[in-house]
Amino acid sequence: MKNNILISFILVCTNLFGNAEDHLLLIQSSIDAGEYLIAEANCETAISEYDANAVLYFVRAQVAVKLDRLDDANKYFIKAIELDNKNESYRLEQEKLSELKDGMTNARNTFDRGRMDDAIIEYEKLSSAFANNAIVFYNLGRVYKVNEEFNLAVQNYKIAMDLNPFEEKYSLAIMAIAQEKAKAGDTEYRRQEFDSAIENYKNAIHYSPSYTTAYFKLARTYFKMKDYENARIILGKNLEVDPRQEQSEKMLGDIYRGTGESEEAIKHYNQAISINSNYHQAYYSLGATLLSNRDLENARVALNSAIQLAPDYAKAYGALGTVDQELGEIDSAINNFLQAVTLDAKAFKIHYRLASAYNLQKQYESAKKSAKDCLNIKRNYAPAYFELGISEKALGNKVAATDAFEKAKKDKNWRKSAQFELDMLSKGF
Repeated sequence: MKNNILISFILVCTNLFGNAEDHLLLIQSSIDAGEYLIAEANCETAISEYDANAVLYFVRAQVAVKLDRLDDANKYFIKAIELDNKNESYRLEQEKLSELKDGMTNARNTFDRGRMDDAIIEYEKLSSAFANNAIVFYNLGRVYKVNEEFNLAVQNYKIAMDLNPFEEKYSLAIMAIAQEKAKAGDTEYRRQEFDSAIENYKNAIHYSPSYTTAYFKLARTYFKMKDYENARIILGKNLEVDPRQEQSEKMLGDIYRGTGESEEAIKHYNQAISINSNYHQAYYSLGATLLSNRDLENARVALNSAIQLAPDYAKAYGALGTVDQELGEIDSAINNFLQAVTLDAKAFKIHYRLASAYNLQKQYESAKKSAKDCLNIKRNYAPAYFELGISEKALGNKVAATDAFEKAKKDKNWRKSAQFELDMLSKGF
């Protein structure tokens, strides 16, 4: 709405309506600032005081047009005409609105009959004739969406959103398409079609640049592919959109942990925890990293926090048992390992750790059983064969011990230790 048009109306009506001029100036001020919802409220207040003022109804109608409330706008134009039936400007604006409404009805009927190409032509004509009406571009976007021409759909939704940022459904329409693309990405991710998943997630972000879930899923895909650099870049962009995302902070920690940058990993795990103090996975990852750094006491604190938040978290019990074992608290280690395998019987590494702890306590039958439990899950697992060899040797089963150490020796990381034990066996020790 142009200032000079409204001002001219104000001048005409000043002598007729007195203080209505103050309302009109206030309304115009809101319009000039782009605050149409405030202008709408100011119109309502003014009309409640001066309900015989045609100018107020006319301005109210134009605000309603801007907000895409076409039926309301028509009602207010008609009221303005009733109050000032000689004003041709009111009639022209009401006729223009009727033309828009009729065109929209016709285009919608064409759409409902499934004639998509014709509907597009009709809406595009309307968009040329009514280039300032967001609702036209929104409906054109809807047709393009049904046609699965998503780029054009989003392009028109964005025009609608720019013209009328007060209507939530325009931004929601864009988000709906972005969510469809992200959902398609999820399907491809589950199928391990990672390149296709990446393309879909990127499209979702392109359509809705503030869609943090799509950023996270894209980073997760890169992480799954061990493309840590791209994962790190995407997570950084995601945190620029919203810095308070604990999952993104934790994944950054996982990336840095995976690349051996433990101090950076610890920083991001702590940041995740500062965002969400109930994030038990972050406490576990922090504890596991501290354990790798031999910061055993702080590792214990973090892992106990994870367990307190998630009492059925098997991995945390397993890591806590390892901390206890490293600190020489073997009974406590055994208890935590037992709790871990009770919660997750398939945790082969914990069965191995339990075998090691039992051997340290000279509970060789239990150690033998735990080592075999591990090997039943993970065949040819050298650490478990080594602990099995230790228990069999202590139980006097020289042949079984030799067989276990020979199998452990096939792993280069255990070759030296296994060979030492084999040498001791050959010497009668």
